[in-house]
Amino acid sequence: MIFKLLFAGMVFAATMMFAAAQAQPVRISYGGTSGYNVPVWVTQEAGLFKKYGLNAELIFISGAAPGMQAMLANEVHFANTSGSAPINATLQGTDAVIIATSYDLIPYGFVVHKDIHTPGDLKGKVIAISRLGGVTELAARVTFEKLGLNPKDMTMIQAGADAQRIPAVQSGNAAATVIAPPGLFVAVARGLRVLVDLTDLGIKYPTSVFFVTRSYLTQNRPAVKKFLMAFTEGLHLYAHKRDFVLQVMKKYTKLDDPEVLTKSHDYFVKNTLLVPLTDAAAVKNALPMGKPVNRRLEDFYDNSIVQELISEGFVEKISKAYK
Repeated sequence: MIFKLLFAGMVFAATMMFAAAQAQPVRISYGGTSGYNVPVWVTQEAGLFKKYGLNAELIFISGAAPGMQAMLANEVHFANTSGSAPINATLQGTDAVIIATSYDLIPYGFVVHKDIHTPGDLKGKVIAISRLGGVTELAARVTFEKLGLNPKDMTMIQAGADAQRIPAVQSGNAAATVIAPPGLFVAVARGLRVLVDLTDLGIKYPTSVFFVTRSYLTQNRPAVKKFLMAFTEGLHLYAHKRDFVLQVMKKYTKLDDPEVLTKSHDYFVKNTLLVPLTDAAAVKNALPMGKPVNRRLEDFYDNSIVQELISEGFVEKISKAYK
């Protein structure tokens, strides 16, 4: 009996090793620790990429330009980023294409230094954003419009990630910044005040997308489909397994405050797309501001594989499994 159990265990181990060896290796980049990155972390930590036949490696790459360079050099195969990166790359002649969108609102709070009491106090001041041309610049400009301010009255500077922008506003080196949870709740806990919550405005924007190169999509369509099967299940797990999600957030964000992590999850989960179809209206809002674009919106995204998962019944099956 013991021999049979040992033999069965050896067979199982060998089977698992063979399956792992057969799994297609893929490298997946993400660009920050804002809450809209969480679903891909959850998908990885839950072993869902492996479940669907992929040996996935997650890589943190800060900044759209380095991320795009890594994609074009085939150092990464899938990139989780703001939609503006692949859209601008496509306009510049690359073959980048969005294959999924998990969050298509602007999840930022416009936070200000304690000495800023009215919108008029911002005139002549420095506004810190992560980078020019990205979603944080759009968020700042939408805020200015909401507050009746002329963007020319302020100076926007690139100030990097949350960890750099929050201290900049605290110290008074910048008067304001736009920041997404969990950083938003960290900023509030440190005495900064939310002047505008942009999520309340309901403006469509491809804040969190996955993109690949069209050549990779053409040559590796089965792998892309496996990726989207895993990610779709990951989105459902993210929406329904809160305790697990909070542990994953703690690991990746290095934040130990349960209240901040819980608030961040609650903030994002209510508007996260469980079926990651890309909305043309969101793509349109991510086109370069003030420049004519003579391209079809469909040039920037491809919903075909997600549509396949819907028509084949995969999405319905996953949805029922997580109810």
